[in-house]
Amino acid sequence: MAVPVVIDGYNLLYARGEAPSPASRAQLTRDLVRWARGRARRVLLVWDGWDRGARDAREEVHGDLTVHFTRHGERADGYIVAWVGAHREAVVVSSDRAVQQGARRRGAVVLDAEAFLSRLTAAEPAVADDGDAEEPRGARARGRARWLEGL
Repeated sequence: MAVPVVIDGYNLLYARGEAPSPASRAQLTRDLVRWARGRARRVLLVWDGWDRGARDAREEVHGDLTVHFTRHGERADGYIVAWVGAHREAVVVSSDRAVQQGARRRGAVVLDAEAFLSRLTAAEPAVADDGDAEEPRGARARGRARWLEGL
């Protein structure tokens, strides 16, 4: 299976021009389930529970998509960066600069939320690395371009 895609949920929702609501979160989840299935990608969608989350974090599994709700007092940003630090390979979808920097430092490829959104809504599969993703520098950077294949 391809490299997992880790998505900052509210960041992508705002890129869609949608306000947070149970309905908008559910629609994004359905869209990502279809996208992940069509590309044989594992996707981790992270929702921030900082101010309204439950006492404990929770997860829902929808095929290749796992939805993670952070616990009250935990930001999605920190969870995403920590998750990437514990896994060897990932593509992180976020427009948040701190998340992008933290993910890159831990070896992830970063894709801006708007760039991913265009891929999510495109009728045809996007080509690999079309210049809207920023790869980590160094000897391994060339190999990481393959992580974007099929996005």
